[in-house]
Amino acid sequence: MDKLDLIFARQRELLERFHQIEAQHGLLPDPNVPVDITTHQGQAVLRGRAWNVTEELAEAMNELKNRPWKQKTYPVDLEAFYEELIDALHFFIELCILSGLSAQDLFDRYMGKAAVNTQRQELGV
Repeated sequence: MDKLDLIFARQRELLERFHQIEAQHGLLPDPNVPVDITTHQGQAVLRGRAWNVTEELAEAMNELKNRPWKQKTYPVDLEAFYEELIDALHFFIELCILSGLSAQDLFDRYMGKAAVNTQRQELGV
């Protein structure tokens, strides 16, 4: 199993545990994995996870204290910054899983998009 497969497998385990906790408290919006993306419920779950990614990235940005207009240079808490990036990755991988995107699908789609971007750069488009 490669590293991306391991990340997906671990996040799937965490997702299943979290589903149990949500279900116990009557808060599980959709028990299906992947969710049905054609339904309002499924789309609401995916939107929620996308917002989780966004929130964690915003928290990471908050760790970057230096601004172009500030005179003082502030130290960066790298551990806190990296922790927020990992939190965002957790939610992103969960978003992929809930969407029905596997580690292989993510890899293939990434590589396809990277090839398009490389071609654009080479063509100056």
